[in-house]
Amino acid sequence: MSGYYGGEVCLAALARGLSARGHEVTVVTRPRSALADHLQGGPVRVRRWPLVGWWEPGGLAILASWLRRSGTEILHTHLPRDHYLAAVATLGTAVVNVGTRHQLLPFSRRALKRPFLGRLDAMIAVSKAVARSLERQAIVDPRRVLVIPNGIEDAQGAAPPMDLRRLAGVPYGVPVIGVVGRLCPSKGLDVLLRAVAILLPDHPDLRLLLVGDAPPGSSYGDELVRLAGAEGLAGAVTFCGYVPGADRGMADLDILVVSSAAEPFGLVSLEAMAHGVPVVATTGGGSPELVRHGREGFLVTPGDPAALAASLDRLLQDPELRTAMGRRGRYRVRSRFTLPDMLDATEDLYRGLLAGPVAARSGAEGAGPVASGSVTALPGG
Repeated sequence: MSGYYGGEVCLAALARGLSARGHEVTVVTRPRSALADHLQGGPVRVRRWPLVGWWEPGGLAILASWLRRSGTEILHTHLPRDHYLAAVATLGTAVVNVGTRHQLLPFSRRALKRPFLGRLDAMIAVSKAVARSLERQAIVDPRRVLVIPNGIEDAQGAAPPMDLRRLAGVPYGVPVIGVVGRLCPSKGLDVLLRAVAILLPDHPDLRLLLVGDAPPGSSYGDELVRLAGAEGLAGAVTFCGYVPGADRGMADLDILVVSSAAEPFGLVSLEAMAHGVPVVATTGGGSPELVRHGREGFLVTPGDPAALAASLDRLLQDPELRTAMGRRGRYRVRSRFTLPDMLDATEDLYRGLLAGPVAARSGAEGAGPVASGSVTALPGG
């Protein structure tokens, strides 16, 4: 089962976390959803409906009717098309509309979409980089935009670790760098392959693990295989495909690489840091908000294989530096980017919006907890 990456992981963690705090949470998804499959059978209610967009009358009518019957107080949407659907489905209701922006890319056809996004009571940006992108687009009232970084569970309290090296057939003791995530052009994996080609003469036993699959119908995975062959990397690169729970295998990596042109946030970086793995990421997007250059890893200019190779080479040659950066990364996650941090900030926002717009803008200081009987719907996936 593919299609369960950063956005879905964050939404599932939010839904489960809110449910564990006593809120009634329903996640609404489309029928074929990896997110729904992961949540099915747990404490979070799951509803699969044929939701396409505000122009799709069947799914819209189902959602609007359910919102009225269920007593939903907050509708929290996570995909652009769902923001528009929510704007229409909540017309004439007291349901609070919250959106989360997980992308750096600008909205298309902004003039058409501005009235729908104007009905949002708040827009969460997962990083300052995403918030700046929203500000440049002038599509959401900046007073309604706030940054709530994604958070993760403590790696030591999570599920049992995965033996990623054994799964990939990589001997222990061999240096391993890895990429975990969707294989798509924006991830800059062609740049990484060229960087590995630069490194290989000095590190002939180096292995690169690409953990993830290409989007359905994409030929990008095949293009990467061809490029690896052309660069003489056939024996150094392992295409692992989609691996469920790959975050539990992060500790098997010596270095995680995020070679994207620009990451909106970079959940995979947090997952690696939580396992004590240093990260080499690019300066584009939200990665510099997580990884500090020279502290938890290195930051390089996007699209520069020589600079990427130089940072990787430095870490490969210095195990003590890797250990020190990994230790600092683990501390940074535990002090700044935990799941409870994300849940606290989200609850504070919900609390303020339910109390009224003035309280929401002031941070709702001193407000009481959201009633345990409230219903939060989280469409996505």
